[in-house]
Amino acid sequence: MLKQAKWLAVLAALAIAVAGCGAAGEGNNDQGNGAEQPVQETPAEQPSEEPAETPAEEPAEEPAEEPAKELGVQTGETIEIESEIEGMKEKVKVVQYTLTPYNIQYVLRDLLSAPKVENGQVVHTAKMGDYTAVVKLEVKEGLTFEQAVEEARKAYADGYEASEPADIGTELNGYVGMVQGYQKDEQFHGFHVFQIGDDALVVHHTYPYDAGDGMGAMMRDMLQSLKVEK
Repeated sequence: MLKQAKWLAVLAALAIAVAGCGAAGEGNNDQGNGAEQPVQETPAEQPSEEPAETPAEEPAEEPAEEPAKELGVQTGETIEIESEIEGMKEKVKVVQYTLTPYNIQYVLRDLLSAPKVENGQVVHTAKMGDYTAVVKLEVKEGLTFEQAVEEARKAYADGYEASEPADIGTELNGYVGMVQGYQKDEQFHGFHVFQIGDDALVVHHTYPYDAGDGMGAMMRDMLQSLKVEK
C-alpha cells in the first residue's frame, strides 16, 4: 500500500512537470507565431549627380597683324615752277612724284635721277663732280615724331659734325617738322622729319659744299611741295 502511494506521488509529480513543459512550449510558440514587423529598409543613397563640366572657353583669336606696307613711288608729269636760287627767281622744271601707298606727293628738280626703291627708301641721285648728291625719302609707319627723329640721328653717329636741330613750323608745308644738318668729307648731310597723320616722313640729303646754293633751293622747293592727296 505504501509503495502504491509513492508510485502515485511520482506519477503526479511527472504529470505536473509535463504540464509545466507544455505551457512553456506554448508560450514559446506564441512568441514565435507573432506577426513579424517588416524591417523598413533605408532607401539606398542615390549617387549625387556631379555638375556637368562647363566647357573651357577657347581663347579669343587675336586679330591678325596687318602686313607692313611696302613703300613705292609713282612718277607723274614734268611741270614748270618758279624757284629762288641765290636771290634770283627763275623758272625750273620739276617732276611730280607720289609715295605709295601713303599718297604723299612732292616735286623734285629733273636734274636728279628717276627714283629707285632701296631698303625701304625712295632714292634720287645726281652726279656732281667727284661727289654724288642724294635725296632719300622714307615713311616711318606708326612711329611718333620723337622716335623718328632719334632713329634718323643714328645714321649720322659716325664722324659727322652736327649742327643744332631746328623746329620747322607749319608755315612751310602745313606739317610740324624738325631739321638737323651735319658735315663730313666736304659734304653737307642732314635730315628733315615731318609728322604726317599717324606716320612720320623722313627726308635725308647729301650734297657737296660747291652745290650748296643750287641743292639748297631744290630741297626748299621739294619740302614746300609736300602734301597728302586725299
